Amino acid sequence: MNSYLNHIPAQIKNSAFPLTRLKSEKLEGIQKNIPLFEGVNMRDIAFLTKRFETLNLYRGCRVNCSHCLKDAKPPQKGRETILFEDLMRFLDGFRELGERLGFNVFQGNKYVNIIDDANPSDIPIRGKERTHSVVEAIEKIYDKINLPVIFVTSGWNRASKYAQSAAEELVKLAQKKPDSIESVEVSINPFAGVMEKSREALKDGNSDKAKFFRNIYTDRISNTLAVFLKLFESGKARIIYRHAPDYEGNELVGAQETRRLYEEIYAKLGEKTGSALDFIPELKPKNLTKFDKSHLIEPSGRGRRYFPADKNLKEQSELIDEAMDWEMMSPDERRKMLLDCALKCVDIDGSVYATMPANKVEHIFAPVELTIPANIKLNYENKTPAGNIFSDIEFIGG
Repeated sequence: MNSYLNHIPAQIKNSAFPLTRLKSEKLEGIQKNIPLFEGVNMRDIAFLTKRFETLNLYRGCRVNCSHCLKDAKPPQKGRETILFEDLMRFLDGFRELGERLGFNVFQGNKYVNIIDDANPSDIPIRGKERTHSVVEAIEKIYDKINLPVIFVTSGWNRASKYAQSAAEELVKLAQKKPDSIESVEVSINPFAGVMEKSREALKDGNSDKAKFFRNIYTDRISNTLAVFLKLFESGKARIIYRHAPDYEGNELVGAQETRRLYEEIYAKLGEKTGSALDFIPELKPKNLTKFDKSHLIEPSGRGRRYFPADKNLKEQSELIDEAMDWEMMSPDERRKMLLDCALKCVDIDGSVYATMPANKVEHIFAPVELTIPANIKLNYENKTPAGNIFSDIEFIGG
């Protein structure tokens, strides 16, 4: 093994996804005595490092958006977050492996996402002796494996001292170590659970109750934007703006109503921040809400309720075709497809899964993602299964 390591060309060490360009069997054993990799072979480790995208720090979401593409459920008690010691085990394990190999095994990856079906603003990360903030986790990720983080949030209850403080600390980190944050993204849409309550009240003829719930949402989002305002000014933050397509019955979640919702949010933001908004043109309603295909939700997860039956039936047929093609592949063919085409993700119990676009499914803007278990499990201390990440159709493992 040492002879093989000593003859690795510099162009491979400096290339994207270098570990996948080497012969895993020649490196087998180099991971020995690194706790993270106990029971994991080098072939599987190399697989994980190519197009590595998500290191889940949280599972489950309480925002309860009615369009959720991941069909996210509220977090289960004891399974809300990664164990902080497992996060450190992951980071230290891959850093040690890189030191033994002489190169960064995550080279070629541009960033890491920290959630798949959660809202990272809500709660701290559990640890054996104390809780830890999401900002502490982000800083550790960057310092140890040199990957910046994407932070996506649907906002938080301003009454939550933890969430408000953590968001303010995130801004400070982005200013102190700008390279540690790839982007901070705020999801704005009319689908949040509190907006669903507003629409239900409106249908019942209770306009005061409808305004009450709508006000909760607009307060929450305007506060979120206000906290992150400096990041919008510096180009580190952006808005994910979504609404339903223009089908019959979608009037209260369509383009016009969502535009009005954002105008209310922007007005409240102006009251909080004053003239500072003049310097951030991308926040202005006329620039943000003008129609773009990227604003439209896809018929996936709970989002299917906003599409007609014939569209959903057609998609289901396409998904079945996709699954049948997958089942016809040999294990080696599946492995190669996942290696080259899928994004790799790690759950809070160390289980590895992959996500890839459904090639046969017609989509509006963003391809529908399918989730496939990779049959790989890193040696985390917490081995309690977190529950499967949603997929529109079930796939057998790679």
